[in-house]
Amino acid sequence: MPDCQAIIKKAIVERLKAKYKLSWFAESGALHRVRFRILKDQVSVLVDTSGEGLHKRGYRALSNDAPMKETLAASLCQLSRLRQDGHLIDPFCGSGTILIEGALLARNIAPGLGRAFTAESWGSVPGQLWQQERERARSLERRDTGFTAQGFDVDPAAVELTLANAQKAGVGDCITASVRDVRDFTQEGPYGCVVCNPPYGERLLDVRQAQELYRALGQVFRPRRGWSFGVISPDPEFESLFGRRADKRRKLYNGMIQCQYYQYFRGSDKR
Repeated sequence: MPDCQAIIKKAIVERLKAKYKLSWFAESGALHRVRFRILKDQVSVLVDTSGEGLHKRGYRALSNDAPMKETLAASLCQLSRLRQDGHLIDPFCGSGTILIEGALLARNIAPGLGRAFTAESWGSVPGQLWQQERERARSLERRDTGFTAQGFDVDPAAVELTLANAQKAGVGDCITASVRDVRDFTQEGPYGCVVCNPPYGERLLDVRQAQELYRALGQVFRPRRGWSFGVISPDPEFESLFGRRADKRRKLYNGMIQCQYYQYFRGSDKR
């Protein structure tokens, strides 16, 4: 790999020297990071315009032991057809990623609006263009949708982290969080959307504890027919432990772990 890096860097420098009639190419000025990928003897050379990965929105400076990527959390909320005026619940909120991404979607807040990008320092992109696009994105936000979200976790530190991250993301006014075990879950409303990433054997619990948690999830949520549920898990026995076949399953990866996203639709009673 170091040899490939050296060869590609030399080729880029030589091309730039020829283009700009330079005998020496100084390594100064704004950073232009170049990435490359080799697949089946085909090389792709790419200019990195973002710096930090696009899944990093800029609001999660701190996280718990097993954080979900923001992009995956947003995908789960989209797959769950979260309503703009809906009520989202995550009974394992951790650092609040699912709740925050759901709120950003419901309010049409552009992801990454609060972070910086490497290309902002490039002279080839006018600085006012970045400002104009940010202002345009803000003009499309909808903060009056009536969306609300609730998070629960057994760890008080996780609850504090959720609330802090929600404030940093600019959606703290519609997100609440409290210390509660899923077995003690109560909710007055007849409708809601649950999206969650329970701890499991490869993340935080051993397999037996995780499976006991799945059974508890089923006991709490199965009777709520006015609700929809989405649970991501790598356990192929999840449906039997939950006590009901999913209305839809989707194969997804949480990091390097292959999972299924088990979806239970409102009003369904599949056995």
